[in-house]
Amino acid sequence: MADSARSNLTADRRSYLLYGGCPEPTLYTHLEEPELTSKLNELAQWGTIGDTDYVTLQPCANPEDTSQDRFVVQDWDLCGRVWRFRAVFDGHAGHETVDYAHEYLPPLLRERLTVLVENKPKWESSDVSRVLERGISTFDDDIGRAFLNLFPDHAIKHLRDEEATSIVNDPVNLDVALRCMRGTTALVSLVDPDATNLWVVSLGDCSAVLGIKGANGVWITQTLSFDHNGLNEDEVKRIASEHPGEEDCVAEGRVLGAIAVTRAIGDFQFKFSAPYIERGLLNVATGFRVMRRVQDYLPRVLTPPYVSNIPQASHVSLSASLASEVILLMCSDGLTDLYNNLHDSRQAVKAPGFWGGIMEKAMTVKGESIGNESNAAMRILRQGLGGDDLEAVSKALTTEFQGRWMDDTTVLIVRL
Repeated sequence: MADSARSNLTADRRSYLLYGGCPEPTLYTHLEEPELTSKLNELAQWGTIGDTDYVTLQPCANPEDTSQDRFVVQDWDLCGRVWRFRAVFDGHAGHETVDYAHEYLPPLLRERLTVLVENKPKWESSDVSRVLERGISTFDDDIGRAFLNLFPDHAIKHLRDEEATSIVNDPVNLDVALRCMRGTTALVSLVDPDATNLWVVSLGDCSAVLGIKGANGVWITQTLSFDHNGLNEDEVKRIASEHPGEEDCVAEGRVLGAIAVTRAIGDFQFKFSAPYIERGLLNVATGFRVMRRVQDYLPRVLTPPYVSNIPQASHVSLSASLASEVILLMCSDGLTDLYNNLHDSRQAVKAPGFWGGIMEKAMTVKGESIGNESNAAMRILRQGLGGDDLEAVSKALTTEFQGRWMDDTTVLIVRL
């Protein structure tokens, strides 16, 4: 297409952002096929590792807005038998914590699982759940403890401000501090060597949905993750019970009115006592993305922690499904946001049969599949972006805005 024609086409195409809070019309470019699919291929990172199709997307080209999603696809040889480990991490407020979890949490869990398998060959499913749950909590505890250890014997309460500032900004200590100031969710799955047991452990608001194709071709689904956010009434009640008399511990669907997730790795500005936030984290030169927000809720930090690091586990026996087509969908909340926006509802993905319909479309390929059409994760992402609605997908991929207009989105499809 000639530059002049493209310019005229672009000038006539405007959309409102669904993400980012910009009230003004924003330009985008309408693309036809095959250019639209080529654009998606270009912007997304996608492929297949063993039994797992993956895709991750953040279309904004601004270097400051690169994706904070991470994922892991690993097969672990433990005592001569292979366990399949998959994980999705949805970072927020910066890359430091999600990068740290992505690199160091899987080997920690592998080490702990190895100890279990070696010492208890006839393990119970609850043993494995416990290893994964405690491993994640311990990992987060260690992140916080490393910062507290910078101030032995609670010395932060007695130091002058300049002394505390010097300690947290020392190059050796800065990474320790930043891992406490950023955060990430964690969603992990594990399949045993016989492929008869599946565990899913979630901390935060990523999603895991098991799909089993019935003999009639209909997909039966089961959500195995938990929504750890301020929109979950069970989570709001839990937090309120842990902080009696503190009416604003959850406000406007956010913990202390500031953060959406109720459980996470990192985010110690919601876990430390006030002195470590005020005199420690708030004095880190790099700072928080929104300093004012932390300063606003600090007077309400009375009985921390307010954000939990205790995950929830689900276990499913796959024995009865071995003859069926079985998949596990794992995704960051960017995907559920896309589908909810597409259906103009905050709860669309919770409707009965919703994920079954999505899986039926994604796992059925007519004719010979070419390129990303063979990737089930990419097909599920494409549906969330608008599917065959070229206008909707064009808006999602080509909006001309300096900041983000959609959330980081990662999808794994694991064939069990």
